[in-house]
Amino acid sequence: MAKSRSLLADLRLGFSLGVLALGFATAVFADVTLRHAMATEDGKVLLAEGHSMLLQMRNRTLTSPGPESSLIEWWLLAPDGKRLMGSAGSGFLGTLDWRGIGTEPSAFQLDSGHLYSVAALPSPSGTLQVAMDRSSEIQIVMHFRRDLAMLLLFLTGCAAIIGHLIARRGLRPLAQIRDETSRIEAQDLHRRLDASRFPEELADLVGALNGALGRLEISFNRLEAFSSDLAHELRTPLQNLRAELEGLLLRPRKELDLPDALGSLLEELGRLDGMVDQMLFLARSSVPGTALERRPLAADEILQEAASYFSAAAEEAAVAIQIETPPGLLIHADLRLVRRALQNLVANALRHTPPGGRVTLSAKAGAASTEIIVADTGDGIPPEVLPRLGDRFLRVEAGRARTLGGAGLGLAIVKGITELHGGTFTVESVLGQGTRVKLGFPNAA
Repeated sequence: MAKSRSLLADLRLGFSLGVLALGFATAVFADVTLRHAMATEDGKVLLAEGHSMLLQMRNRTLTSPGPESSLIEWWLLAPDGKRLMGSAGSGFLGTLDWRGIGTEPSAFQLDSGHLYSVAALPSPSGTLQVAMDRSSEIQIVMHFRRDLAMLLLFLTGCAAIIGHLIARRGLRPLAQIRDETSRIEAQDLHRRLDASRFPEELADLVGALNGALGRLEISFNRLEAFSSDLAHELRTPLQNLRAELEGLLLRPRKELDLPDALGSLLEELGRLDGMVDQMLFLARSSVPGTALERRPLAADEILQEAASYFSAAAEEAAVAIQIETPPGLLIHADLRLVRRALQNLVANALRHTPPGGRVTLSAKAGAASTEIIVADTGDGIPPEVLPRLGDRFLRVEAGRARTLGGAGLGLAIVKGITELHGGTFTVESVLGQGTRVKLGFPNAA
């Protein structure tokens, strides 16, 4: 397993590199500024010495060797380029390329490493060429750079230490968040982190963690309730099976009606099988990313198919099934899932519609979705129950005597199917007048 990166090490390294880069830029600026200042000052001295010599020429008081400064070398050239006079060490001036050198000082470095500032000044007798030795400045600059490098390394080390301390202090709230969240167990999922105890930069993180804890608490409570409801639902058919089997074992053989007993057992087993099948289907349809085979479906054909499937049951219950949908209306959905949703809704509507009533299957197009509507003229649903429709194992005592969809999973399956399509599930009901269930399926992009 690859070792994870250390945020503390990254901050320490970033802080050190930032100080190093800033210090290096400062050192470069200081080096350039120093060399420019020294060159400017030397140029001023060179020109001052040169003009002093020109003044002496005008007064005819200039004699070799000239200026007393040992840093200044010079010679005087006639207009034809002949050397008239010069300082004792001015021989190297003849090796310089004086093209382009004028009255402003210019830097010139010999092969020997000596650095000079040179200038050519016009004089009454011709041209005065002066040079000032700046070799000592090279050593000064080198010492300056060395000291700067040592200072920069020292500051970088200090920055690493300071950066480490600052980063540790800055990351301390994250450690507190880690400690607090690690203490949250399954039995106290209601606990939340107090955002006021942490820096405002971590407010979003604390909010996200609290939101995750809230969703986890809801999911955990739902799972706990689902497990309890599931145990309750399975207990009844299992108790019936046990009672039937105990009756078969205790009943005298001559009084045993085996076909009736086996039929009762098969009925309970069928109920269990249907419940397990619904639960498995609901579990699969609740998984995000479940593959859907979306394709255009003719609404009138789907509704007609559902009506035909329940025609015998509707005739037996003396309930009429009507279809109201414009021709050519398309629904973009998975045919298998839409069939199952319609079967659950129509079966539920027939179960709770009294004889002489009516179940209407319709579809209508909207701007963003197409709706399938199943309406009945049955008992209706109490208003306090409407917000909970679609919950698993929901039971309604008033009006609808047993459950909404067998074991309370019918509408949960329908709601799961619409959510899997990214659609909407809406129920409208009035006690004593009937119920309308709307399934919205998004239109194709």
